Amino acid sequence: MKTPNTMFKSITKPKGNLSVSATTKDENGISCLIAKGTTIEGKFNSVDDVRVDGIINGDVFCQKRLLVGATGWIDGTIHTHDATIGGYVKGNLIVAGILRLESTANIEGNIVAKELEVVEGAQYNGACKVGDRFVKGAEQEMAMVA
Repeated sequence: MKTPNTMFKSITKPKGNLSVSATTKDENGISCLIAKGTTIEGKFNSVDDVRVDGIINGDVFCQKRLLVGATGWIDGTIHTHDATIGGYVKGNLIVAGILRLESTANIEGNIVAKELEVVEGAQYNGACKVGDRFVKGAEQEMAMVA
């Protein structure tokens, strides 16, 4: 009999900013899971892959791959290398690599991505710029603001 996977812990409403660095990964290569029923308030940083099925109210910085499941909700700007969105995002997305919008995706904000894949049924409301030059420009703008 297989024992349940207990490597993930829910973190509810931490104060300030949250940074994540993990070495254990699940069968999909995800090392950090924001589970359904979990809410994070504030800026969220990760150096590895992240899956969001819960709620993040704040900007998200993910150096690798961000997956937002159908129940996932992010209210903030997203900076990541690659992303697959299946839930709700209210904020701008800056994706250095490939952005994939699943059929359940609902985006309210501007999109800047090197490449974009959109599955029929996905919804977004905002400007969309696709191409390497737009990503580089967006990263330079953000560096000037920081």
